[in-house]
Amino acid sequence: MIIFINKLNSHAIPDHMKKHLELQICIIAILVFLTGGMNAQIDGFHEIRWEKEKIAPGLKWKSSHTVVNDSFPQNINILYVNLNKRDIFIQYDPRKNIPASRQAAAVNAIAAINGGFFNIKNGGSVTYIKTGGKIVDPDTAKKWSRNANMTGSVLIKGGKELFIGKAMTNSWYDTHTEYDNVLVTGPQLIEHGGRNVLPETSLVTGKHPRTAIGTRNKKKVILVTIDGRTSEAAGMTLYELASLMGYLKCRDAANLDGGGSTTMWIKGKPFDGVVNMPCDNKQFDHNGERAVSNILVVK
Repeated sequence: MIIFINKLNSHAIPDHMKKHLELQICIIAILVFLTGGMNAQIDGFHEIRWEKEKIAPGLKWKSSHTVVNDSFPQNINILYVNLNKRDIFIQYDPRKNIPASRQAAAVNAIAAINGGFFNIKNGGSVTYIKTGGKIVDPDTAKKWSRNANMTGSVLIKGGKELFIGKAMTNSWYDTHTEYDNVLVTGPQLIEHGGRNVLPETSLVTGKHPRTAIGTRNKKKVILVTIDGRTSEAAGMTLYELASLMGYLKCRDAANLDGGGSTTMWIKGKPFDGVVNMPCDNKQFDHNGERAVSNILVVK
């Protein structure tokens, strides 16, 4: 954030007041800077012109390559999923990383986005994950760690209800068997309609490609990708992403893995179904998809 403070007009303000006012302005500027991270947002989403398409009953797609706030180019893709008509679940391979497009096609999905954080070199999730009611990886308490960023989780009941909540202990997810698909992720962006305070980490404050999930209720799910790291797409900070999820009327929302992992796939679309511009090849095209360990699948 850059704050410009104009010099005070020495003819309009008496000398004995000028230093006092300058001090007040400096204090205000410092407070704005210190709180800017928590309150920073983009206000220009309502001006975006969207391309819209109904993919299937219960599944809509919106996209836009646009300039937000007259300064930052953005490439945004959004899927609206109605779980009254669609199923959603987590697809996971603990042994090796596979591009989202290939994972989604292999399970006959209609759409998908990349999921949670994972080990790029060796494969496997680096946070708690449960698929099909089973914990695929052994020794969960030792293998999966937590940090300041991992504050949220995605919980799914039978593919028909999805919840976003605070990250709990591994044992909590072990015992709550009603959630047959679980993914610890984060940071949690929105909780019960309110913006969460985010940690001042590089994951939060930098502009990067982003993948996010939000809910309006347990049946209405919103999947989002933001491209970045190219001159055609700036990416977003997590403060800006939280603003977008709020604009989309999400009651709860969480950040998923982003960067070179960010991918949205829709069955039957060109470029093997990859509709966003994954940046792992450092190009603004559809060919930069990264192999990932887990994805969120719509069927």
